[in-house]
Amino acid sequence: MPYIRVPKLSGSHPLELDNAVQVRLFWQINSVACFNVLGGRVAGGFVNSQTHADDLTAAVLAVYATSGLGARQSTNTLLLGVGIRDVRTRNLVEYFNTNTGTAGTGSAEPLPNQLAAVVTLRTEFAGKSYRGRLYFSGADEDQNTSQGLIEGAYNTALVAFVTAVSGAMADEGITLSVLSAPRYANLTPPLDIQTWPGAITPVVAGGILTRDTQWDTQRRRKS
Repeated sequence: MPYIRVPKLSGSHPLELDNAVQVRLFWQINSVACFNVLGGRVAGGFVNSQTHADDLTAAVLAVYATSGLGARQSTNTLLLGVGIRDVRTRNLVEYFNTNTGTAGTGSAEPLPNQLAAVVTLRTEFAGKSYRGRLYFSGADEDQNTSQGLIEGAYNTALVAFVTAVSGAMADEGITLSVLSAPRYANLTPPLDIQTWPGAITPVVAGGILTRDTQWDTQRRRKS
């Protein structure tokens, strides 16, 4: 029987997509640093800058209050700001905000860090490459029902917050999108061959919604 070489999946590559940026929301929850990563589509003339990061941060900090999310998160939860990284070319600098962050104003004790409510991002296509998820920890105990479920008002506030963040991104020329990294195969070592170019798929109207009423669990290595 002749030997048949089976292509191996390649190792990791820096994310590089035409007309795409990453927006990170930085948090500190019970003294632990964490962040959410949102994808964005930009026009060819978009130039990333400190001004974009600072202006987007100012808007995001404002909607943290107006969406109702801040009032439902613990005072141990801090929304620190925003970073924007241009991924149209690999290894570009990320611009971080220089604004001052803001804390939640919920009066109850904080829930454990590992408990998170999930927001789903839907695009016009189906499949795991065209869906996004955002995990939000930092709620206070009033957002947990007597049955151990998420209070409906907390899910409503999360959707309002992410929707408002999407609008703030649009004001900076960034369309909230799901980014899917290109895929490579190690067909001719040591060269990698791109087998799929990746995708930048905008989130559709009404495509920001909560996954369900159950808390999800985040597990992260401490080292």
